Amino acid sequence: MEKIKIKHFQYAGLDDFDRAIDEQINDFLESEHITADKLIDIKYSATSIEGINNYTALVIYKIK
Repeated sequence: MEKIKIKHFQYAGLDDFDRAIDEQINDFLESEHITADKLIDIKYSATSIEGINNYTALVIYKIK
């Protein structure tokens, strides 16, 4: 039986250790061996408050 999992990612770019959201997602998919047939969806959202841009994403995928 397959289960659905969700992984949250965030990027604000406020410090040198913050990595771009697409890099975070790609590294996660590769490290967890999530292939296209296991990937259900990726939901993105972006907000800007007082000149600070925040990006978030949810990766929805299947596991056994």
